[in-house]
Amino acid sequence: MNNRDCPYDHFSDKATISLYDMSINGGPQRGVFDIKEQKAFYYESAVNFIVIIICWIMVFILSAGFLIEFEKGTRSLVFVLPMLTVGFLSVIAGTIFYKINPLTRYVRYATFSGFFFMYVFTLLSATTPVTFTFVFPLVTLFCLYVDRWFMIIVCSLVLLLNGIYIANKFIHVNKLEIGEEAYNQFTTTMLIHTFVLLLFMSSLIAIVYVFHRLRQAMDYKILEAQHARATGQKLYAQATIDDLTGVFNRRHFVERVGEQLNETSVGCSLLLLDIDDFKRINDVHGHLAGDKVLITFSSLLAKVYADYGIVGRVGGEEFAIFLKERFAGDSDERSERLRRMIEGSETWINEEKTISVTTSGGLVSANRDGITFEELFQQADKALYVSKNAGKNRITRAAPIE
Repeated sequence: MNNRDCPYDHFSDKATISLYDMSINGGPQRGVFDIKEQKAFYYESAVNFIVIIICWIMVFILSAGFLIEFEKGTRSLVFVLPMLTVGFLSVIAGTIFYKINPLTRYVRYATFSGFFFMYVFTLLSATTPVTFTFVFPLVTLFCLYVDRWFMIIVCSLVLLLNGIYIANKFIHVNKLEIGEEAYNQFTTTMLIHTFVLLLFMSSLIAIVYVFHRLRQAMDYKILEAQHARATGQKLYAQATIDDLTGVFNRRHFVERVGEQLNETSVGCSLLLLDIDDFKRINDVHGHLAGDKVLITFSSLLAKVYADYGIVGRVGGEEFAIFLKERFAGDSDERSERLRRMIEGSETWINEEKTISVTTSGGLVSANRDGITFEELFQQADKALYVSKNAGKNRITRAAPIE
């Protein structure tokens, strides 16, 4: 294995987190769901859903008003049909967008555009003050929580249109023509319109401000939770992972194996490996070279056993792999493949020089329940020394523990 690009910090925090969860049951365990994505789903989806429901209700209300005015003869069919068509097409389009993607902003744009179109034409051609009075409060509901720029544009248009509407009424109404009593009634109506406009705009600003602060608080809590999760992962890694190699340290490895053995030990296997002549590597090439050898060695273990067993560093240059029953059947073949991979690998200790190592191992299996880690380790250690005394660079299987 070419380790030229494998610096001292070969295993980053991210790589370490993926390695420390190498488990019996199918490899690295996934972290908890991403909080920010979940928040976006529930928050934005709820906003879009509310917009659609309100829009359907308002389009029905406006349509009913148009039809009533049509029956009274104050609205023509040429006006009513386009209004109904635009209104219903917009909410149908918004509903379709929501079905496709509940988070897309096009849900709000599509549903609002049709209603705003109906509102503008209703306002500009208002036949009674009641139409204006009820339409405006409804339109403000769309601005409770949508995109800020979109909200600003909508509010500006609403203020402008209402200002034009009120100014136009005052310009075209002659006090002498309609009489003082009618003019006073008209003035009162316009004052009410102005009051409603200011009231709802101020309420809208207050509500948007509250929503903005709530979202800030939510974002802060999310960041706080993410920081706590990252800190917890880092502390967990520091307590359970060997800093240099990225595999389990001895204490946590023994704990994990003990948990598996408490369930059942029948068919389980333990492979104990030792790097041959590792002391000579440190003496001749230095401890930094030895560290690089350990990194290369552990990366090969992770590659071969990532989805099959628990890997741990149990000594200076000693490593152990625990295999549960369903993965122990090919333990001899897999351990021999690992030995050959290590024998054929190379570790770059500088820009020009590489060194190769071999490994000796002891393999033992359990054929009954109630076996402890110490029993497995003792028998695997004896088989390891048989390999050492037989010339090294080999794996020796011990007799099964009956």
